[in-house]
Amino acid sequence: MQRRIFCLLFIFACLPVSFAEPAVPHPPISSVFIVRTGEPLQAPHALSYHMYEYAFVRGRWIFPDVGYYDAGHANDGQWFIGTGPEIYHDRHVTWTQEVYAVQEAGSAAHNQRYLWIWPILDLHFTKRLTSQTVLFPTVPLNRSARWGFDIDRSKVEYALRPYLQVGAGYSATKSATGPWMSEPFLTTTVTNKTGAWEFWLERVTGGAQIQLRYQLVHPHS
Repeated sequence: MQRRIFCLLFIFACLPVSFAEPAVPHPPISSVFIVRTGEPLQAPHALSYHMYEYAFVRGRWIFPDVGYYDAGHANDGQWFIGTGPEIYHDRHVTWTQEVYAVQEAGSAAHNQRYLWIWPILDLHFTKRLTSQTVLFPTVPLNRSARWGFDIDRSKVEYALRPYLQVGAGYSATKSATGPWMSEPFLTTTVTNKTGAWEFWLERVTGGAQIQLRYQLVHPHS
């Protein structure tokens, strides 16, 4: 089942799009606030992760992009800072490429340092049908760090209303010492004046979890 979902998402991602459309004007200078968390549906119902992020967008460039992530335990977290440009942009395709420097911190941490090579590919097949894919390698910068590879998200969404999107996606992770872990999900996004509220129902090892992924874009005059 997981392979079928991954194949379908790959097919969607490879659908032909037109590169001949005129470019869409870039948005004004803006701040982006992101908060994410997850909770397993099975006991114990402890939060599976926390993430907080702030990014400043000016034209084609994102800088600074700073944040914090942990796997539910503040004694072993990751602080990150990144930057990067929008490589390509038109009415159908947007490719943004960031690079993050990451430092592990906390009483249970091992002082790992590494890079995340973080591409974001957005496709607009129609006004209602879109997809987004983010997959990235973890590149170690010291001896305590290890290689890894993650698919943060590869999702296809359909807009039922201007404020309501539904879809399905695939997430996965592979560490240097662990197996490939597949986590397909269903997603619903509600957008209003307070921001975009995205809810995932995701299958994970040992059961399932709910994720909340919140984003607020605040334009500057």
